Amino acid sequence: NWDLTDPESWIGIGFQTDENGLKYVNKIRIILYQDEDIECTLPSSLGNLKYLSEFGLGGIPNLRGSLPESIYNCPMRIMKIGQCPKFEDKLSPKIAQWKNTLVELTINQTSFYGEVPKEIGECQLLEYLSLNSNKFSGTIPAEIVKIPCGTIFLHHNEFTGIDWRIYTENIGYGDLQCAFNNFTGEIPQEVLESERWNRFHSFYPFNKGYGFTNYPLDENQLPK
Repeated sequence: NWDLTDPESWIGIGFQTDENGLKYVNKIRIILYQDEDIECTLPSSLGNLKYLSEFGLGGIPNLRGSLPESIYNCPMRIMKIGQCPKFEDKLSPKIAQWKNTLVELTINQTSFYGEVPKEIGECQLLEYLSLNSNKFSGTIPAEIVKIPCGTIFLHHNEFTGIDWRIYTENIGYGDLQCAFNNFTGEIPQEVLESERWNRFHSFYPFNKGYGFTNYPLDENQLPK
């Protein structure tokens, strides 16, 4: 029931006023949580919203397609996408374009896939990072723990490995929560003997049929 002549009626759309008194969209937050069989996509023109700093989508079961590449041109502070299981994309290395603005990135319960780009480590203002319950795969980059946001949530994905330099070179600050992934291979002895390994190693339990062959599983060594 939007009145297209009255932006104040546009539910989920926020505005800011520029120096000339003109209103510009700076916030889109659409949360539906309904099962209506309505298919939709995001327009490529989304990136034309030069003031867009908060973008949120939730509970849109038939949202398809991907994030338009142009959205990385926006001064994004908060991006939250959840419960959009048919929404399929990769995180672009262009995420580094948000390094001076991004404070929260949440992508949960989508079909995002592929490797997490190492450029995410350039987003040093991030205060919260959650990439749970998607289809991310490949190796978790060491650069991700350079983000000074504490715990980073990566569980319920399809990661197969981790850059062990996080432990052997004690890179970064953060803890990784990585349970329910497709990890394979063997943990290097140098990692098992590292100081950081004794502080955090939250990989267990694994997805069925996967796991590090030498992961310590006695009750005194399981992650808390």
